[in-house]
Amino acid sequence: MREGNAMQAAYARTKGKRYAETFRCPGGALCLDFCNSGQGARARREEWITGFADLIDWLEAAGAVSKAQAAKLRAAAARSPQTAQQFWARAIELREALARVLLARTEGRATASEDLRVIDAEYGRTAPFARLSSTADGFAWSLDPAASALDAALRPVVESAVGLLTSSRLARLRRCGNSTCYWLFLDETKNCSRRWCEMASCGNLMKVRRHRAKQHRSA
Repeated sequence: MREGNAMQAAYARTKGKRYAETFRCPGGALCLDFCNSGQGARARREEWITGFADLIDWLEAAGAVSKAQAAKLRAAAARSPQTAQQFWARAIELREALARVLLARTEGRATASEDLRVIDAEYGRTAPFARLSSTADGFAWSLDPAASALDAALRPVVESAVGLLTSSRLARLRRCGNSTCYWLFLDETKNCSRRWCEMASCGNLMKVRRHRAKQHRSA
């Protein structure tokens, strides 16, 4: 299943929950939806993933970890709440570093080396939990289903991020054309014409603004 389709399915499963907003318009890759959980929230000065519990709920809803694995991670967190809190802080740091790298890419700016170091460090921490498996199309990395260490939870996000950053798909990375929206997505249209995170929200908003501006000029 493509990551974008998985995100749409996840949104349907989580409809009505606070963090379900992050799945409303799938970015086309797990790492982009993770970035959008902060980019969209930041514009409203709120955080959708407010702690370890939210983080695991989000990862489970996204299909990044299974229900059984999420239960193991919650149990591990219950045994060491302080470690879980520190892990959540690391996850948010990864999200923000990755978002800055990707936004810089969309704007043609240089990438900060410290942000790449954050991603590289998490790649190293989570590598022991990756397993290579055979698929219908060849081979793929996946999360060890038996892993219960907290570090394992971020492996799917890191895998998605590194996969995108080192693939030709990065050329299709876009930021929403609304200057106040920071959502990122992969433009999968044939002629690369997608401009908005979602036509029903930002697309219509910008159409209304252009119409009002035109009326103002005419007046």
